[in-house]
Amino acid sequence: MSYERMELPAEMAERLAQVLDLPEDARPRTLGDLVEALSRETPRIRPEDLVADGQTRHEVDAGGKRLYVHCFMDALMAPTVLGYESVSVRSDSPSGGQVTAHVTGRTVEAWPEGAVVSFGAARSGKGPVQELLCPYINAFPSRQDYERWARETPEAVTIALSLEEAFALARGLAATRP
Repeated sequence: MSYERMELPAEMAERLAQVLDLPEDARPRTLGDLVEALSRETPRIRPEDLVADGQTRHEVDAGGKRLYVHCFMDALMAPTVLGYESVSVRSDSPSGGQVTAHVTGRTVEAWPEGAVVSFGAARSGKGPVQELLCPYINAFPSRQDYERWARETPEAVTIALSLEEAFALARGLAATRP
């Protein structure tokens, strides 16, 4: 299934609309709706939106330059937004373990095979995306690792994406905006 048609749980859809300050008529029902709404309503993602000030669990090697990004989705967007041909990513899963990936503007390969990506938001609170979304956008070595973490993380509403779905979503999010 492509990300565009993936239905969002009602609670997640509402929360994403709140966190991203989307107008009432832009409330997403699917991930495709979310990308479409963001492409109309928000400015283009800038390099400074991705790169963290300090060390995080998501390390990006961009041509020998070590950068830290806020979440795994930021790592998937790094080649496009930061202007690199390719990057290597090392992401420490919140459930333990590690996922590594090689990302270009068109492809992604990750290890271990079967890695999945969570996409979610804090159920409550106000603040920047880096605080309300990024802690819940992670890579996991397996779906079982994600499911265990999701059960142990009641403060968030999340869904699991295959690596391919997450990469396609990242490309959609990184696309040029007004």
